[in-house]
Amino acid sequence: MPEVYKQKSGVRNQEPERKGGNLVETVKKLVAEGFDGPPWRSLTACPPNTKFEAQHDREEGLLLMRRHPVTNLWWLALMAMLVGVPLFWNEFPLIANVTAAVQLALVIFWYLGLAFFAIQNLLLWFYNVYIVTDERIIDVDFFGLLYKNVNTTQIRKIEDVNYSQVGVMSSLFNYGNVIVQTAAEQRSEDRREEVSAFTFEAVSNPDRVVKVISELMEQEENEEYEGRTR
Repeated sequence: MPEVYKQKSGVRNQEPERKGGNLVETVKKLVAEGFDGPPWRSLTACPPNTKFEAQHDREEGLLLMRRHPVTNLWWLALMAMLVGVPLFWNEFPLIANVTAAVQLALVIFWYLGLAFFAIQNLLLWFYNVYIVTDERIIDVDFFGLLYKNVNTTQIRKIEDVNYSQVGVMSSLFNYGNVIVQTAAEQRSEDRREEVSAFTFEAVSNPDRVVKVISELMEQEENEEYEGRTR
């Protein structure tokens, strides 16, 4: 699996080091509420001791997100049902008439296939991440285990950001899609059909994610205004 981000070695401090005073108010609140935990959570604010590829020297990661864990229930439920399938193979004449050695081989291949299915879904959930820094947003998508697609845009190019929650599950577990519209969206060939190249799918606390990006947009506008008036 290609590297997306890595955690530096060493013991985590109680207060992670900050490179600058670029934390917007909502990020500070998330850190105070304990969202600055390990980077394998569905939403982490200021992930401690963590770097990602192509990160600039003074760029500071503010949010690290991935799909809410509840979105894994479909394949976990499917796995639970398929695990017991070999117990009923003798009900099928085609399998019941083969030798015991062949049945054993079929069982082994069946569970190896299930193990591969589970590992692939777990890795895809873990490595498909969305990153918000003090300079830009990054959408990392893996398609299978071999192909990676990365979309990035600067905060100053964002025109609008909103979120949607559809269904009982998303309301119950508080997750939804965050859609970021940019001034000049550049999509890769396999993403042209989407409404936005930057759709953070099924992320936890979408309202707070939108608020962080909105505050960064406001911060960027203020910095540009101050630069023009100096």
